[in-house]
Amino acid sequence: MVSLLGVSGLVLDLGNGYVQRRAVQNEADAAAIAGADAIPSGNVSSAAQQMAAKNGLAGDQVTVTMSGVDTVTVTVSRTAPTYFLKVFGRTSIPVSATAVARIEALGVVNGHVSPYAVTEDAYANGTGTTLFKESQPGAYGTIDLPTTDNTTGGSCSGNTNKGTPSNIGPELSDNLPAGTLVVGGCLSVKSGASQPSANIVNNIAPTNNAMNQDLQNLGNGQYQVIPQSWDDSNGLPPRLMYIPIVKTLPSGNGSTTILRFAWFYMTSATGGGSGLTINGQWVTLQLPPTGDTTQYIAGAVGQVLTSELVG
Repeated sequence: MVSLLGVSGLVLDLGNGYVQRRAVQNEADAAAIAGADAIPSGNVSSAAQQMAAKNGLAGDQVTVTMSGVDTVTVTVSRTAPTYFLKVFGRTSIPVSATAVARIEALGVVNGHVSPYAVTEDAYANGTGTTLFKESQPGAYGTIDLPTTDNTTGGSCSGNTNKGTPSNIGPELSDNLPAGTLVVGGCLSVKSGASQPSANIVNNIAPTNNAMNQDLQNLGNGQYQVIPQSWDDSNGLPPRLMYIPIVKTLPSGNGSTTILRFAWFYMTSATGGGSGLTINGQWVTLQLPPTGDTTQYIAGAVGQVLTSELVG
């Protein structure tokens, strides 16, 4: 009878230990993701600890460490009480779990893509304030965008929506979604193309210079979307666009290669035709992981970021 009770107690308490181990793993996973999400804002430890507290138990031991500029490791330890094994002097079972999460930049985008590419120098890691300026074609280029059935990752081949005024307007207002673009993809450029009126941007909801209605500032250039009735089918404000960042642009018609993507929020526009200028702000936002990624660049504002578990 004593042996039978001992075996039963062992099975029940080890089962409880397994449940507790699964719970601390979930806690560590959520905390690691929260910590990685907070890397741009600089609040890694506090964000991870707060998430652990939200998902864990009082008394859990949580350690948070960073590796390099993009990786967070969280370890959660807990003492799980025993029930039947107390009879044999075993009052608790230690359980622990570790999770590793990394913040990365998305290498694949589609949907609300800007019909303009911006050079690295003009982007300047998010310090610029201009999306497009017709009088400076070396820094900002009108581009063709792939149609939704184009799977080439760019616009140098396959079906495209040409970078003409009749297409640029619907693209800027998210009524003509782009197909998939990838880092390394080829873009067809028309640097000297004529442009639509600035009213295309100025008439987009909510209104000019009202970014605080669409985005909540989290600090250090990082934002999160405030849901609004005018958001697109992906829940994104129509003034917020994916921008292809490229090394250089041709002086006229030609091609270039996508280096990475950035977020730009259009605040206002002036001119049109041969004098269009679109102004705004680079903003950093997080998205769920949806495809290939590239390396996070510490300190660069405007990155299209995602965080995922890597261990």
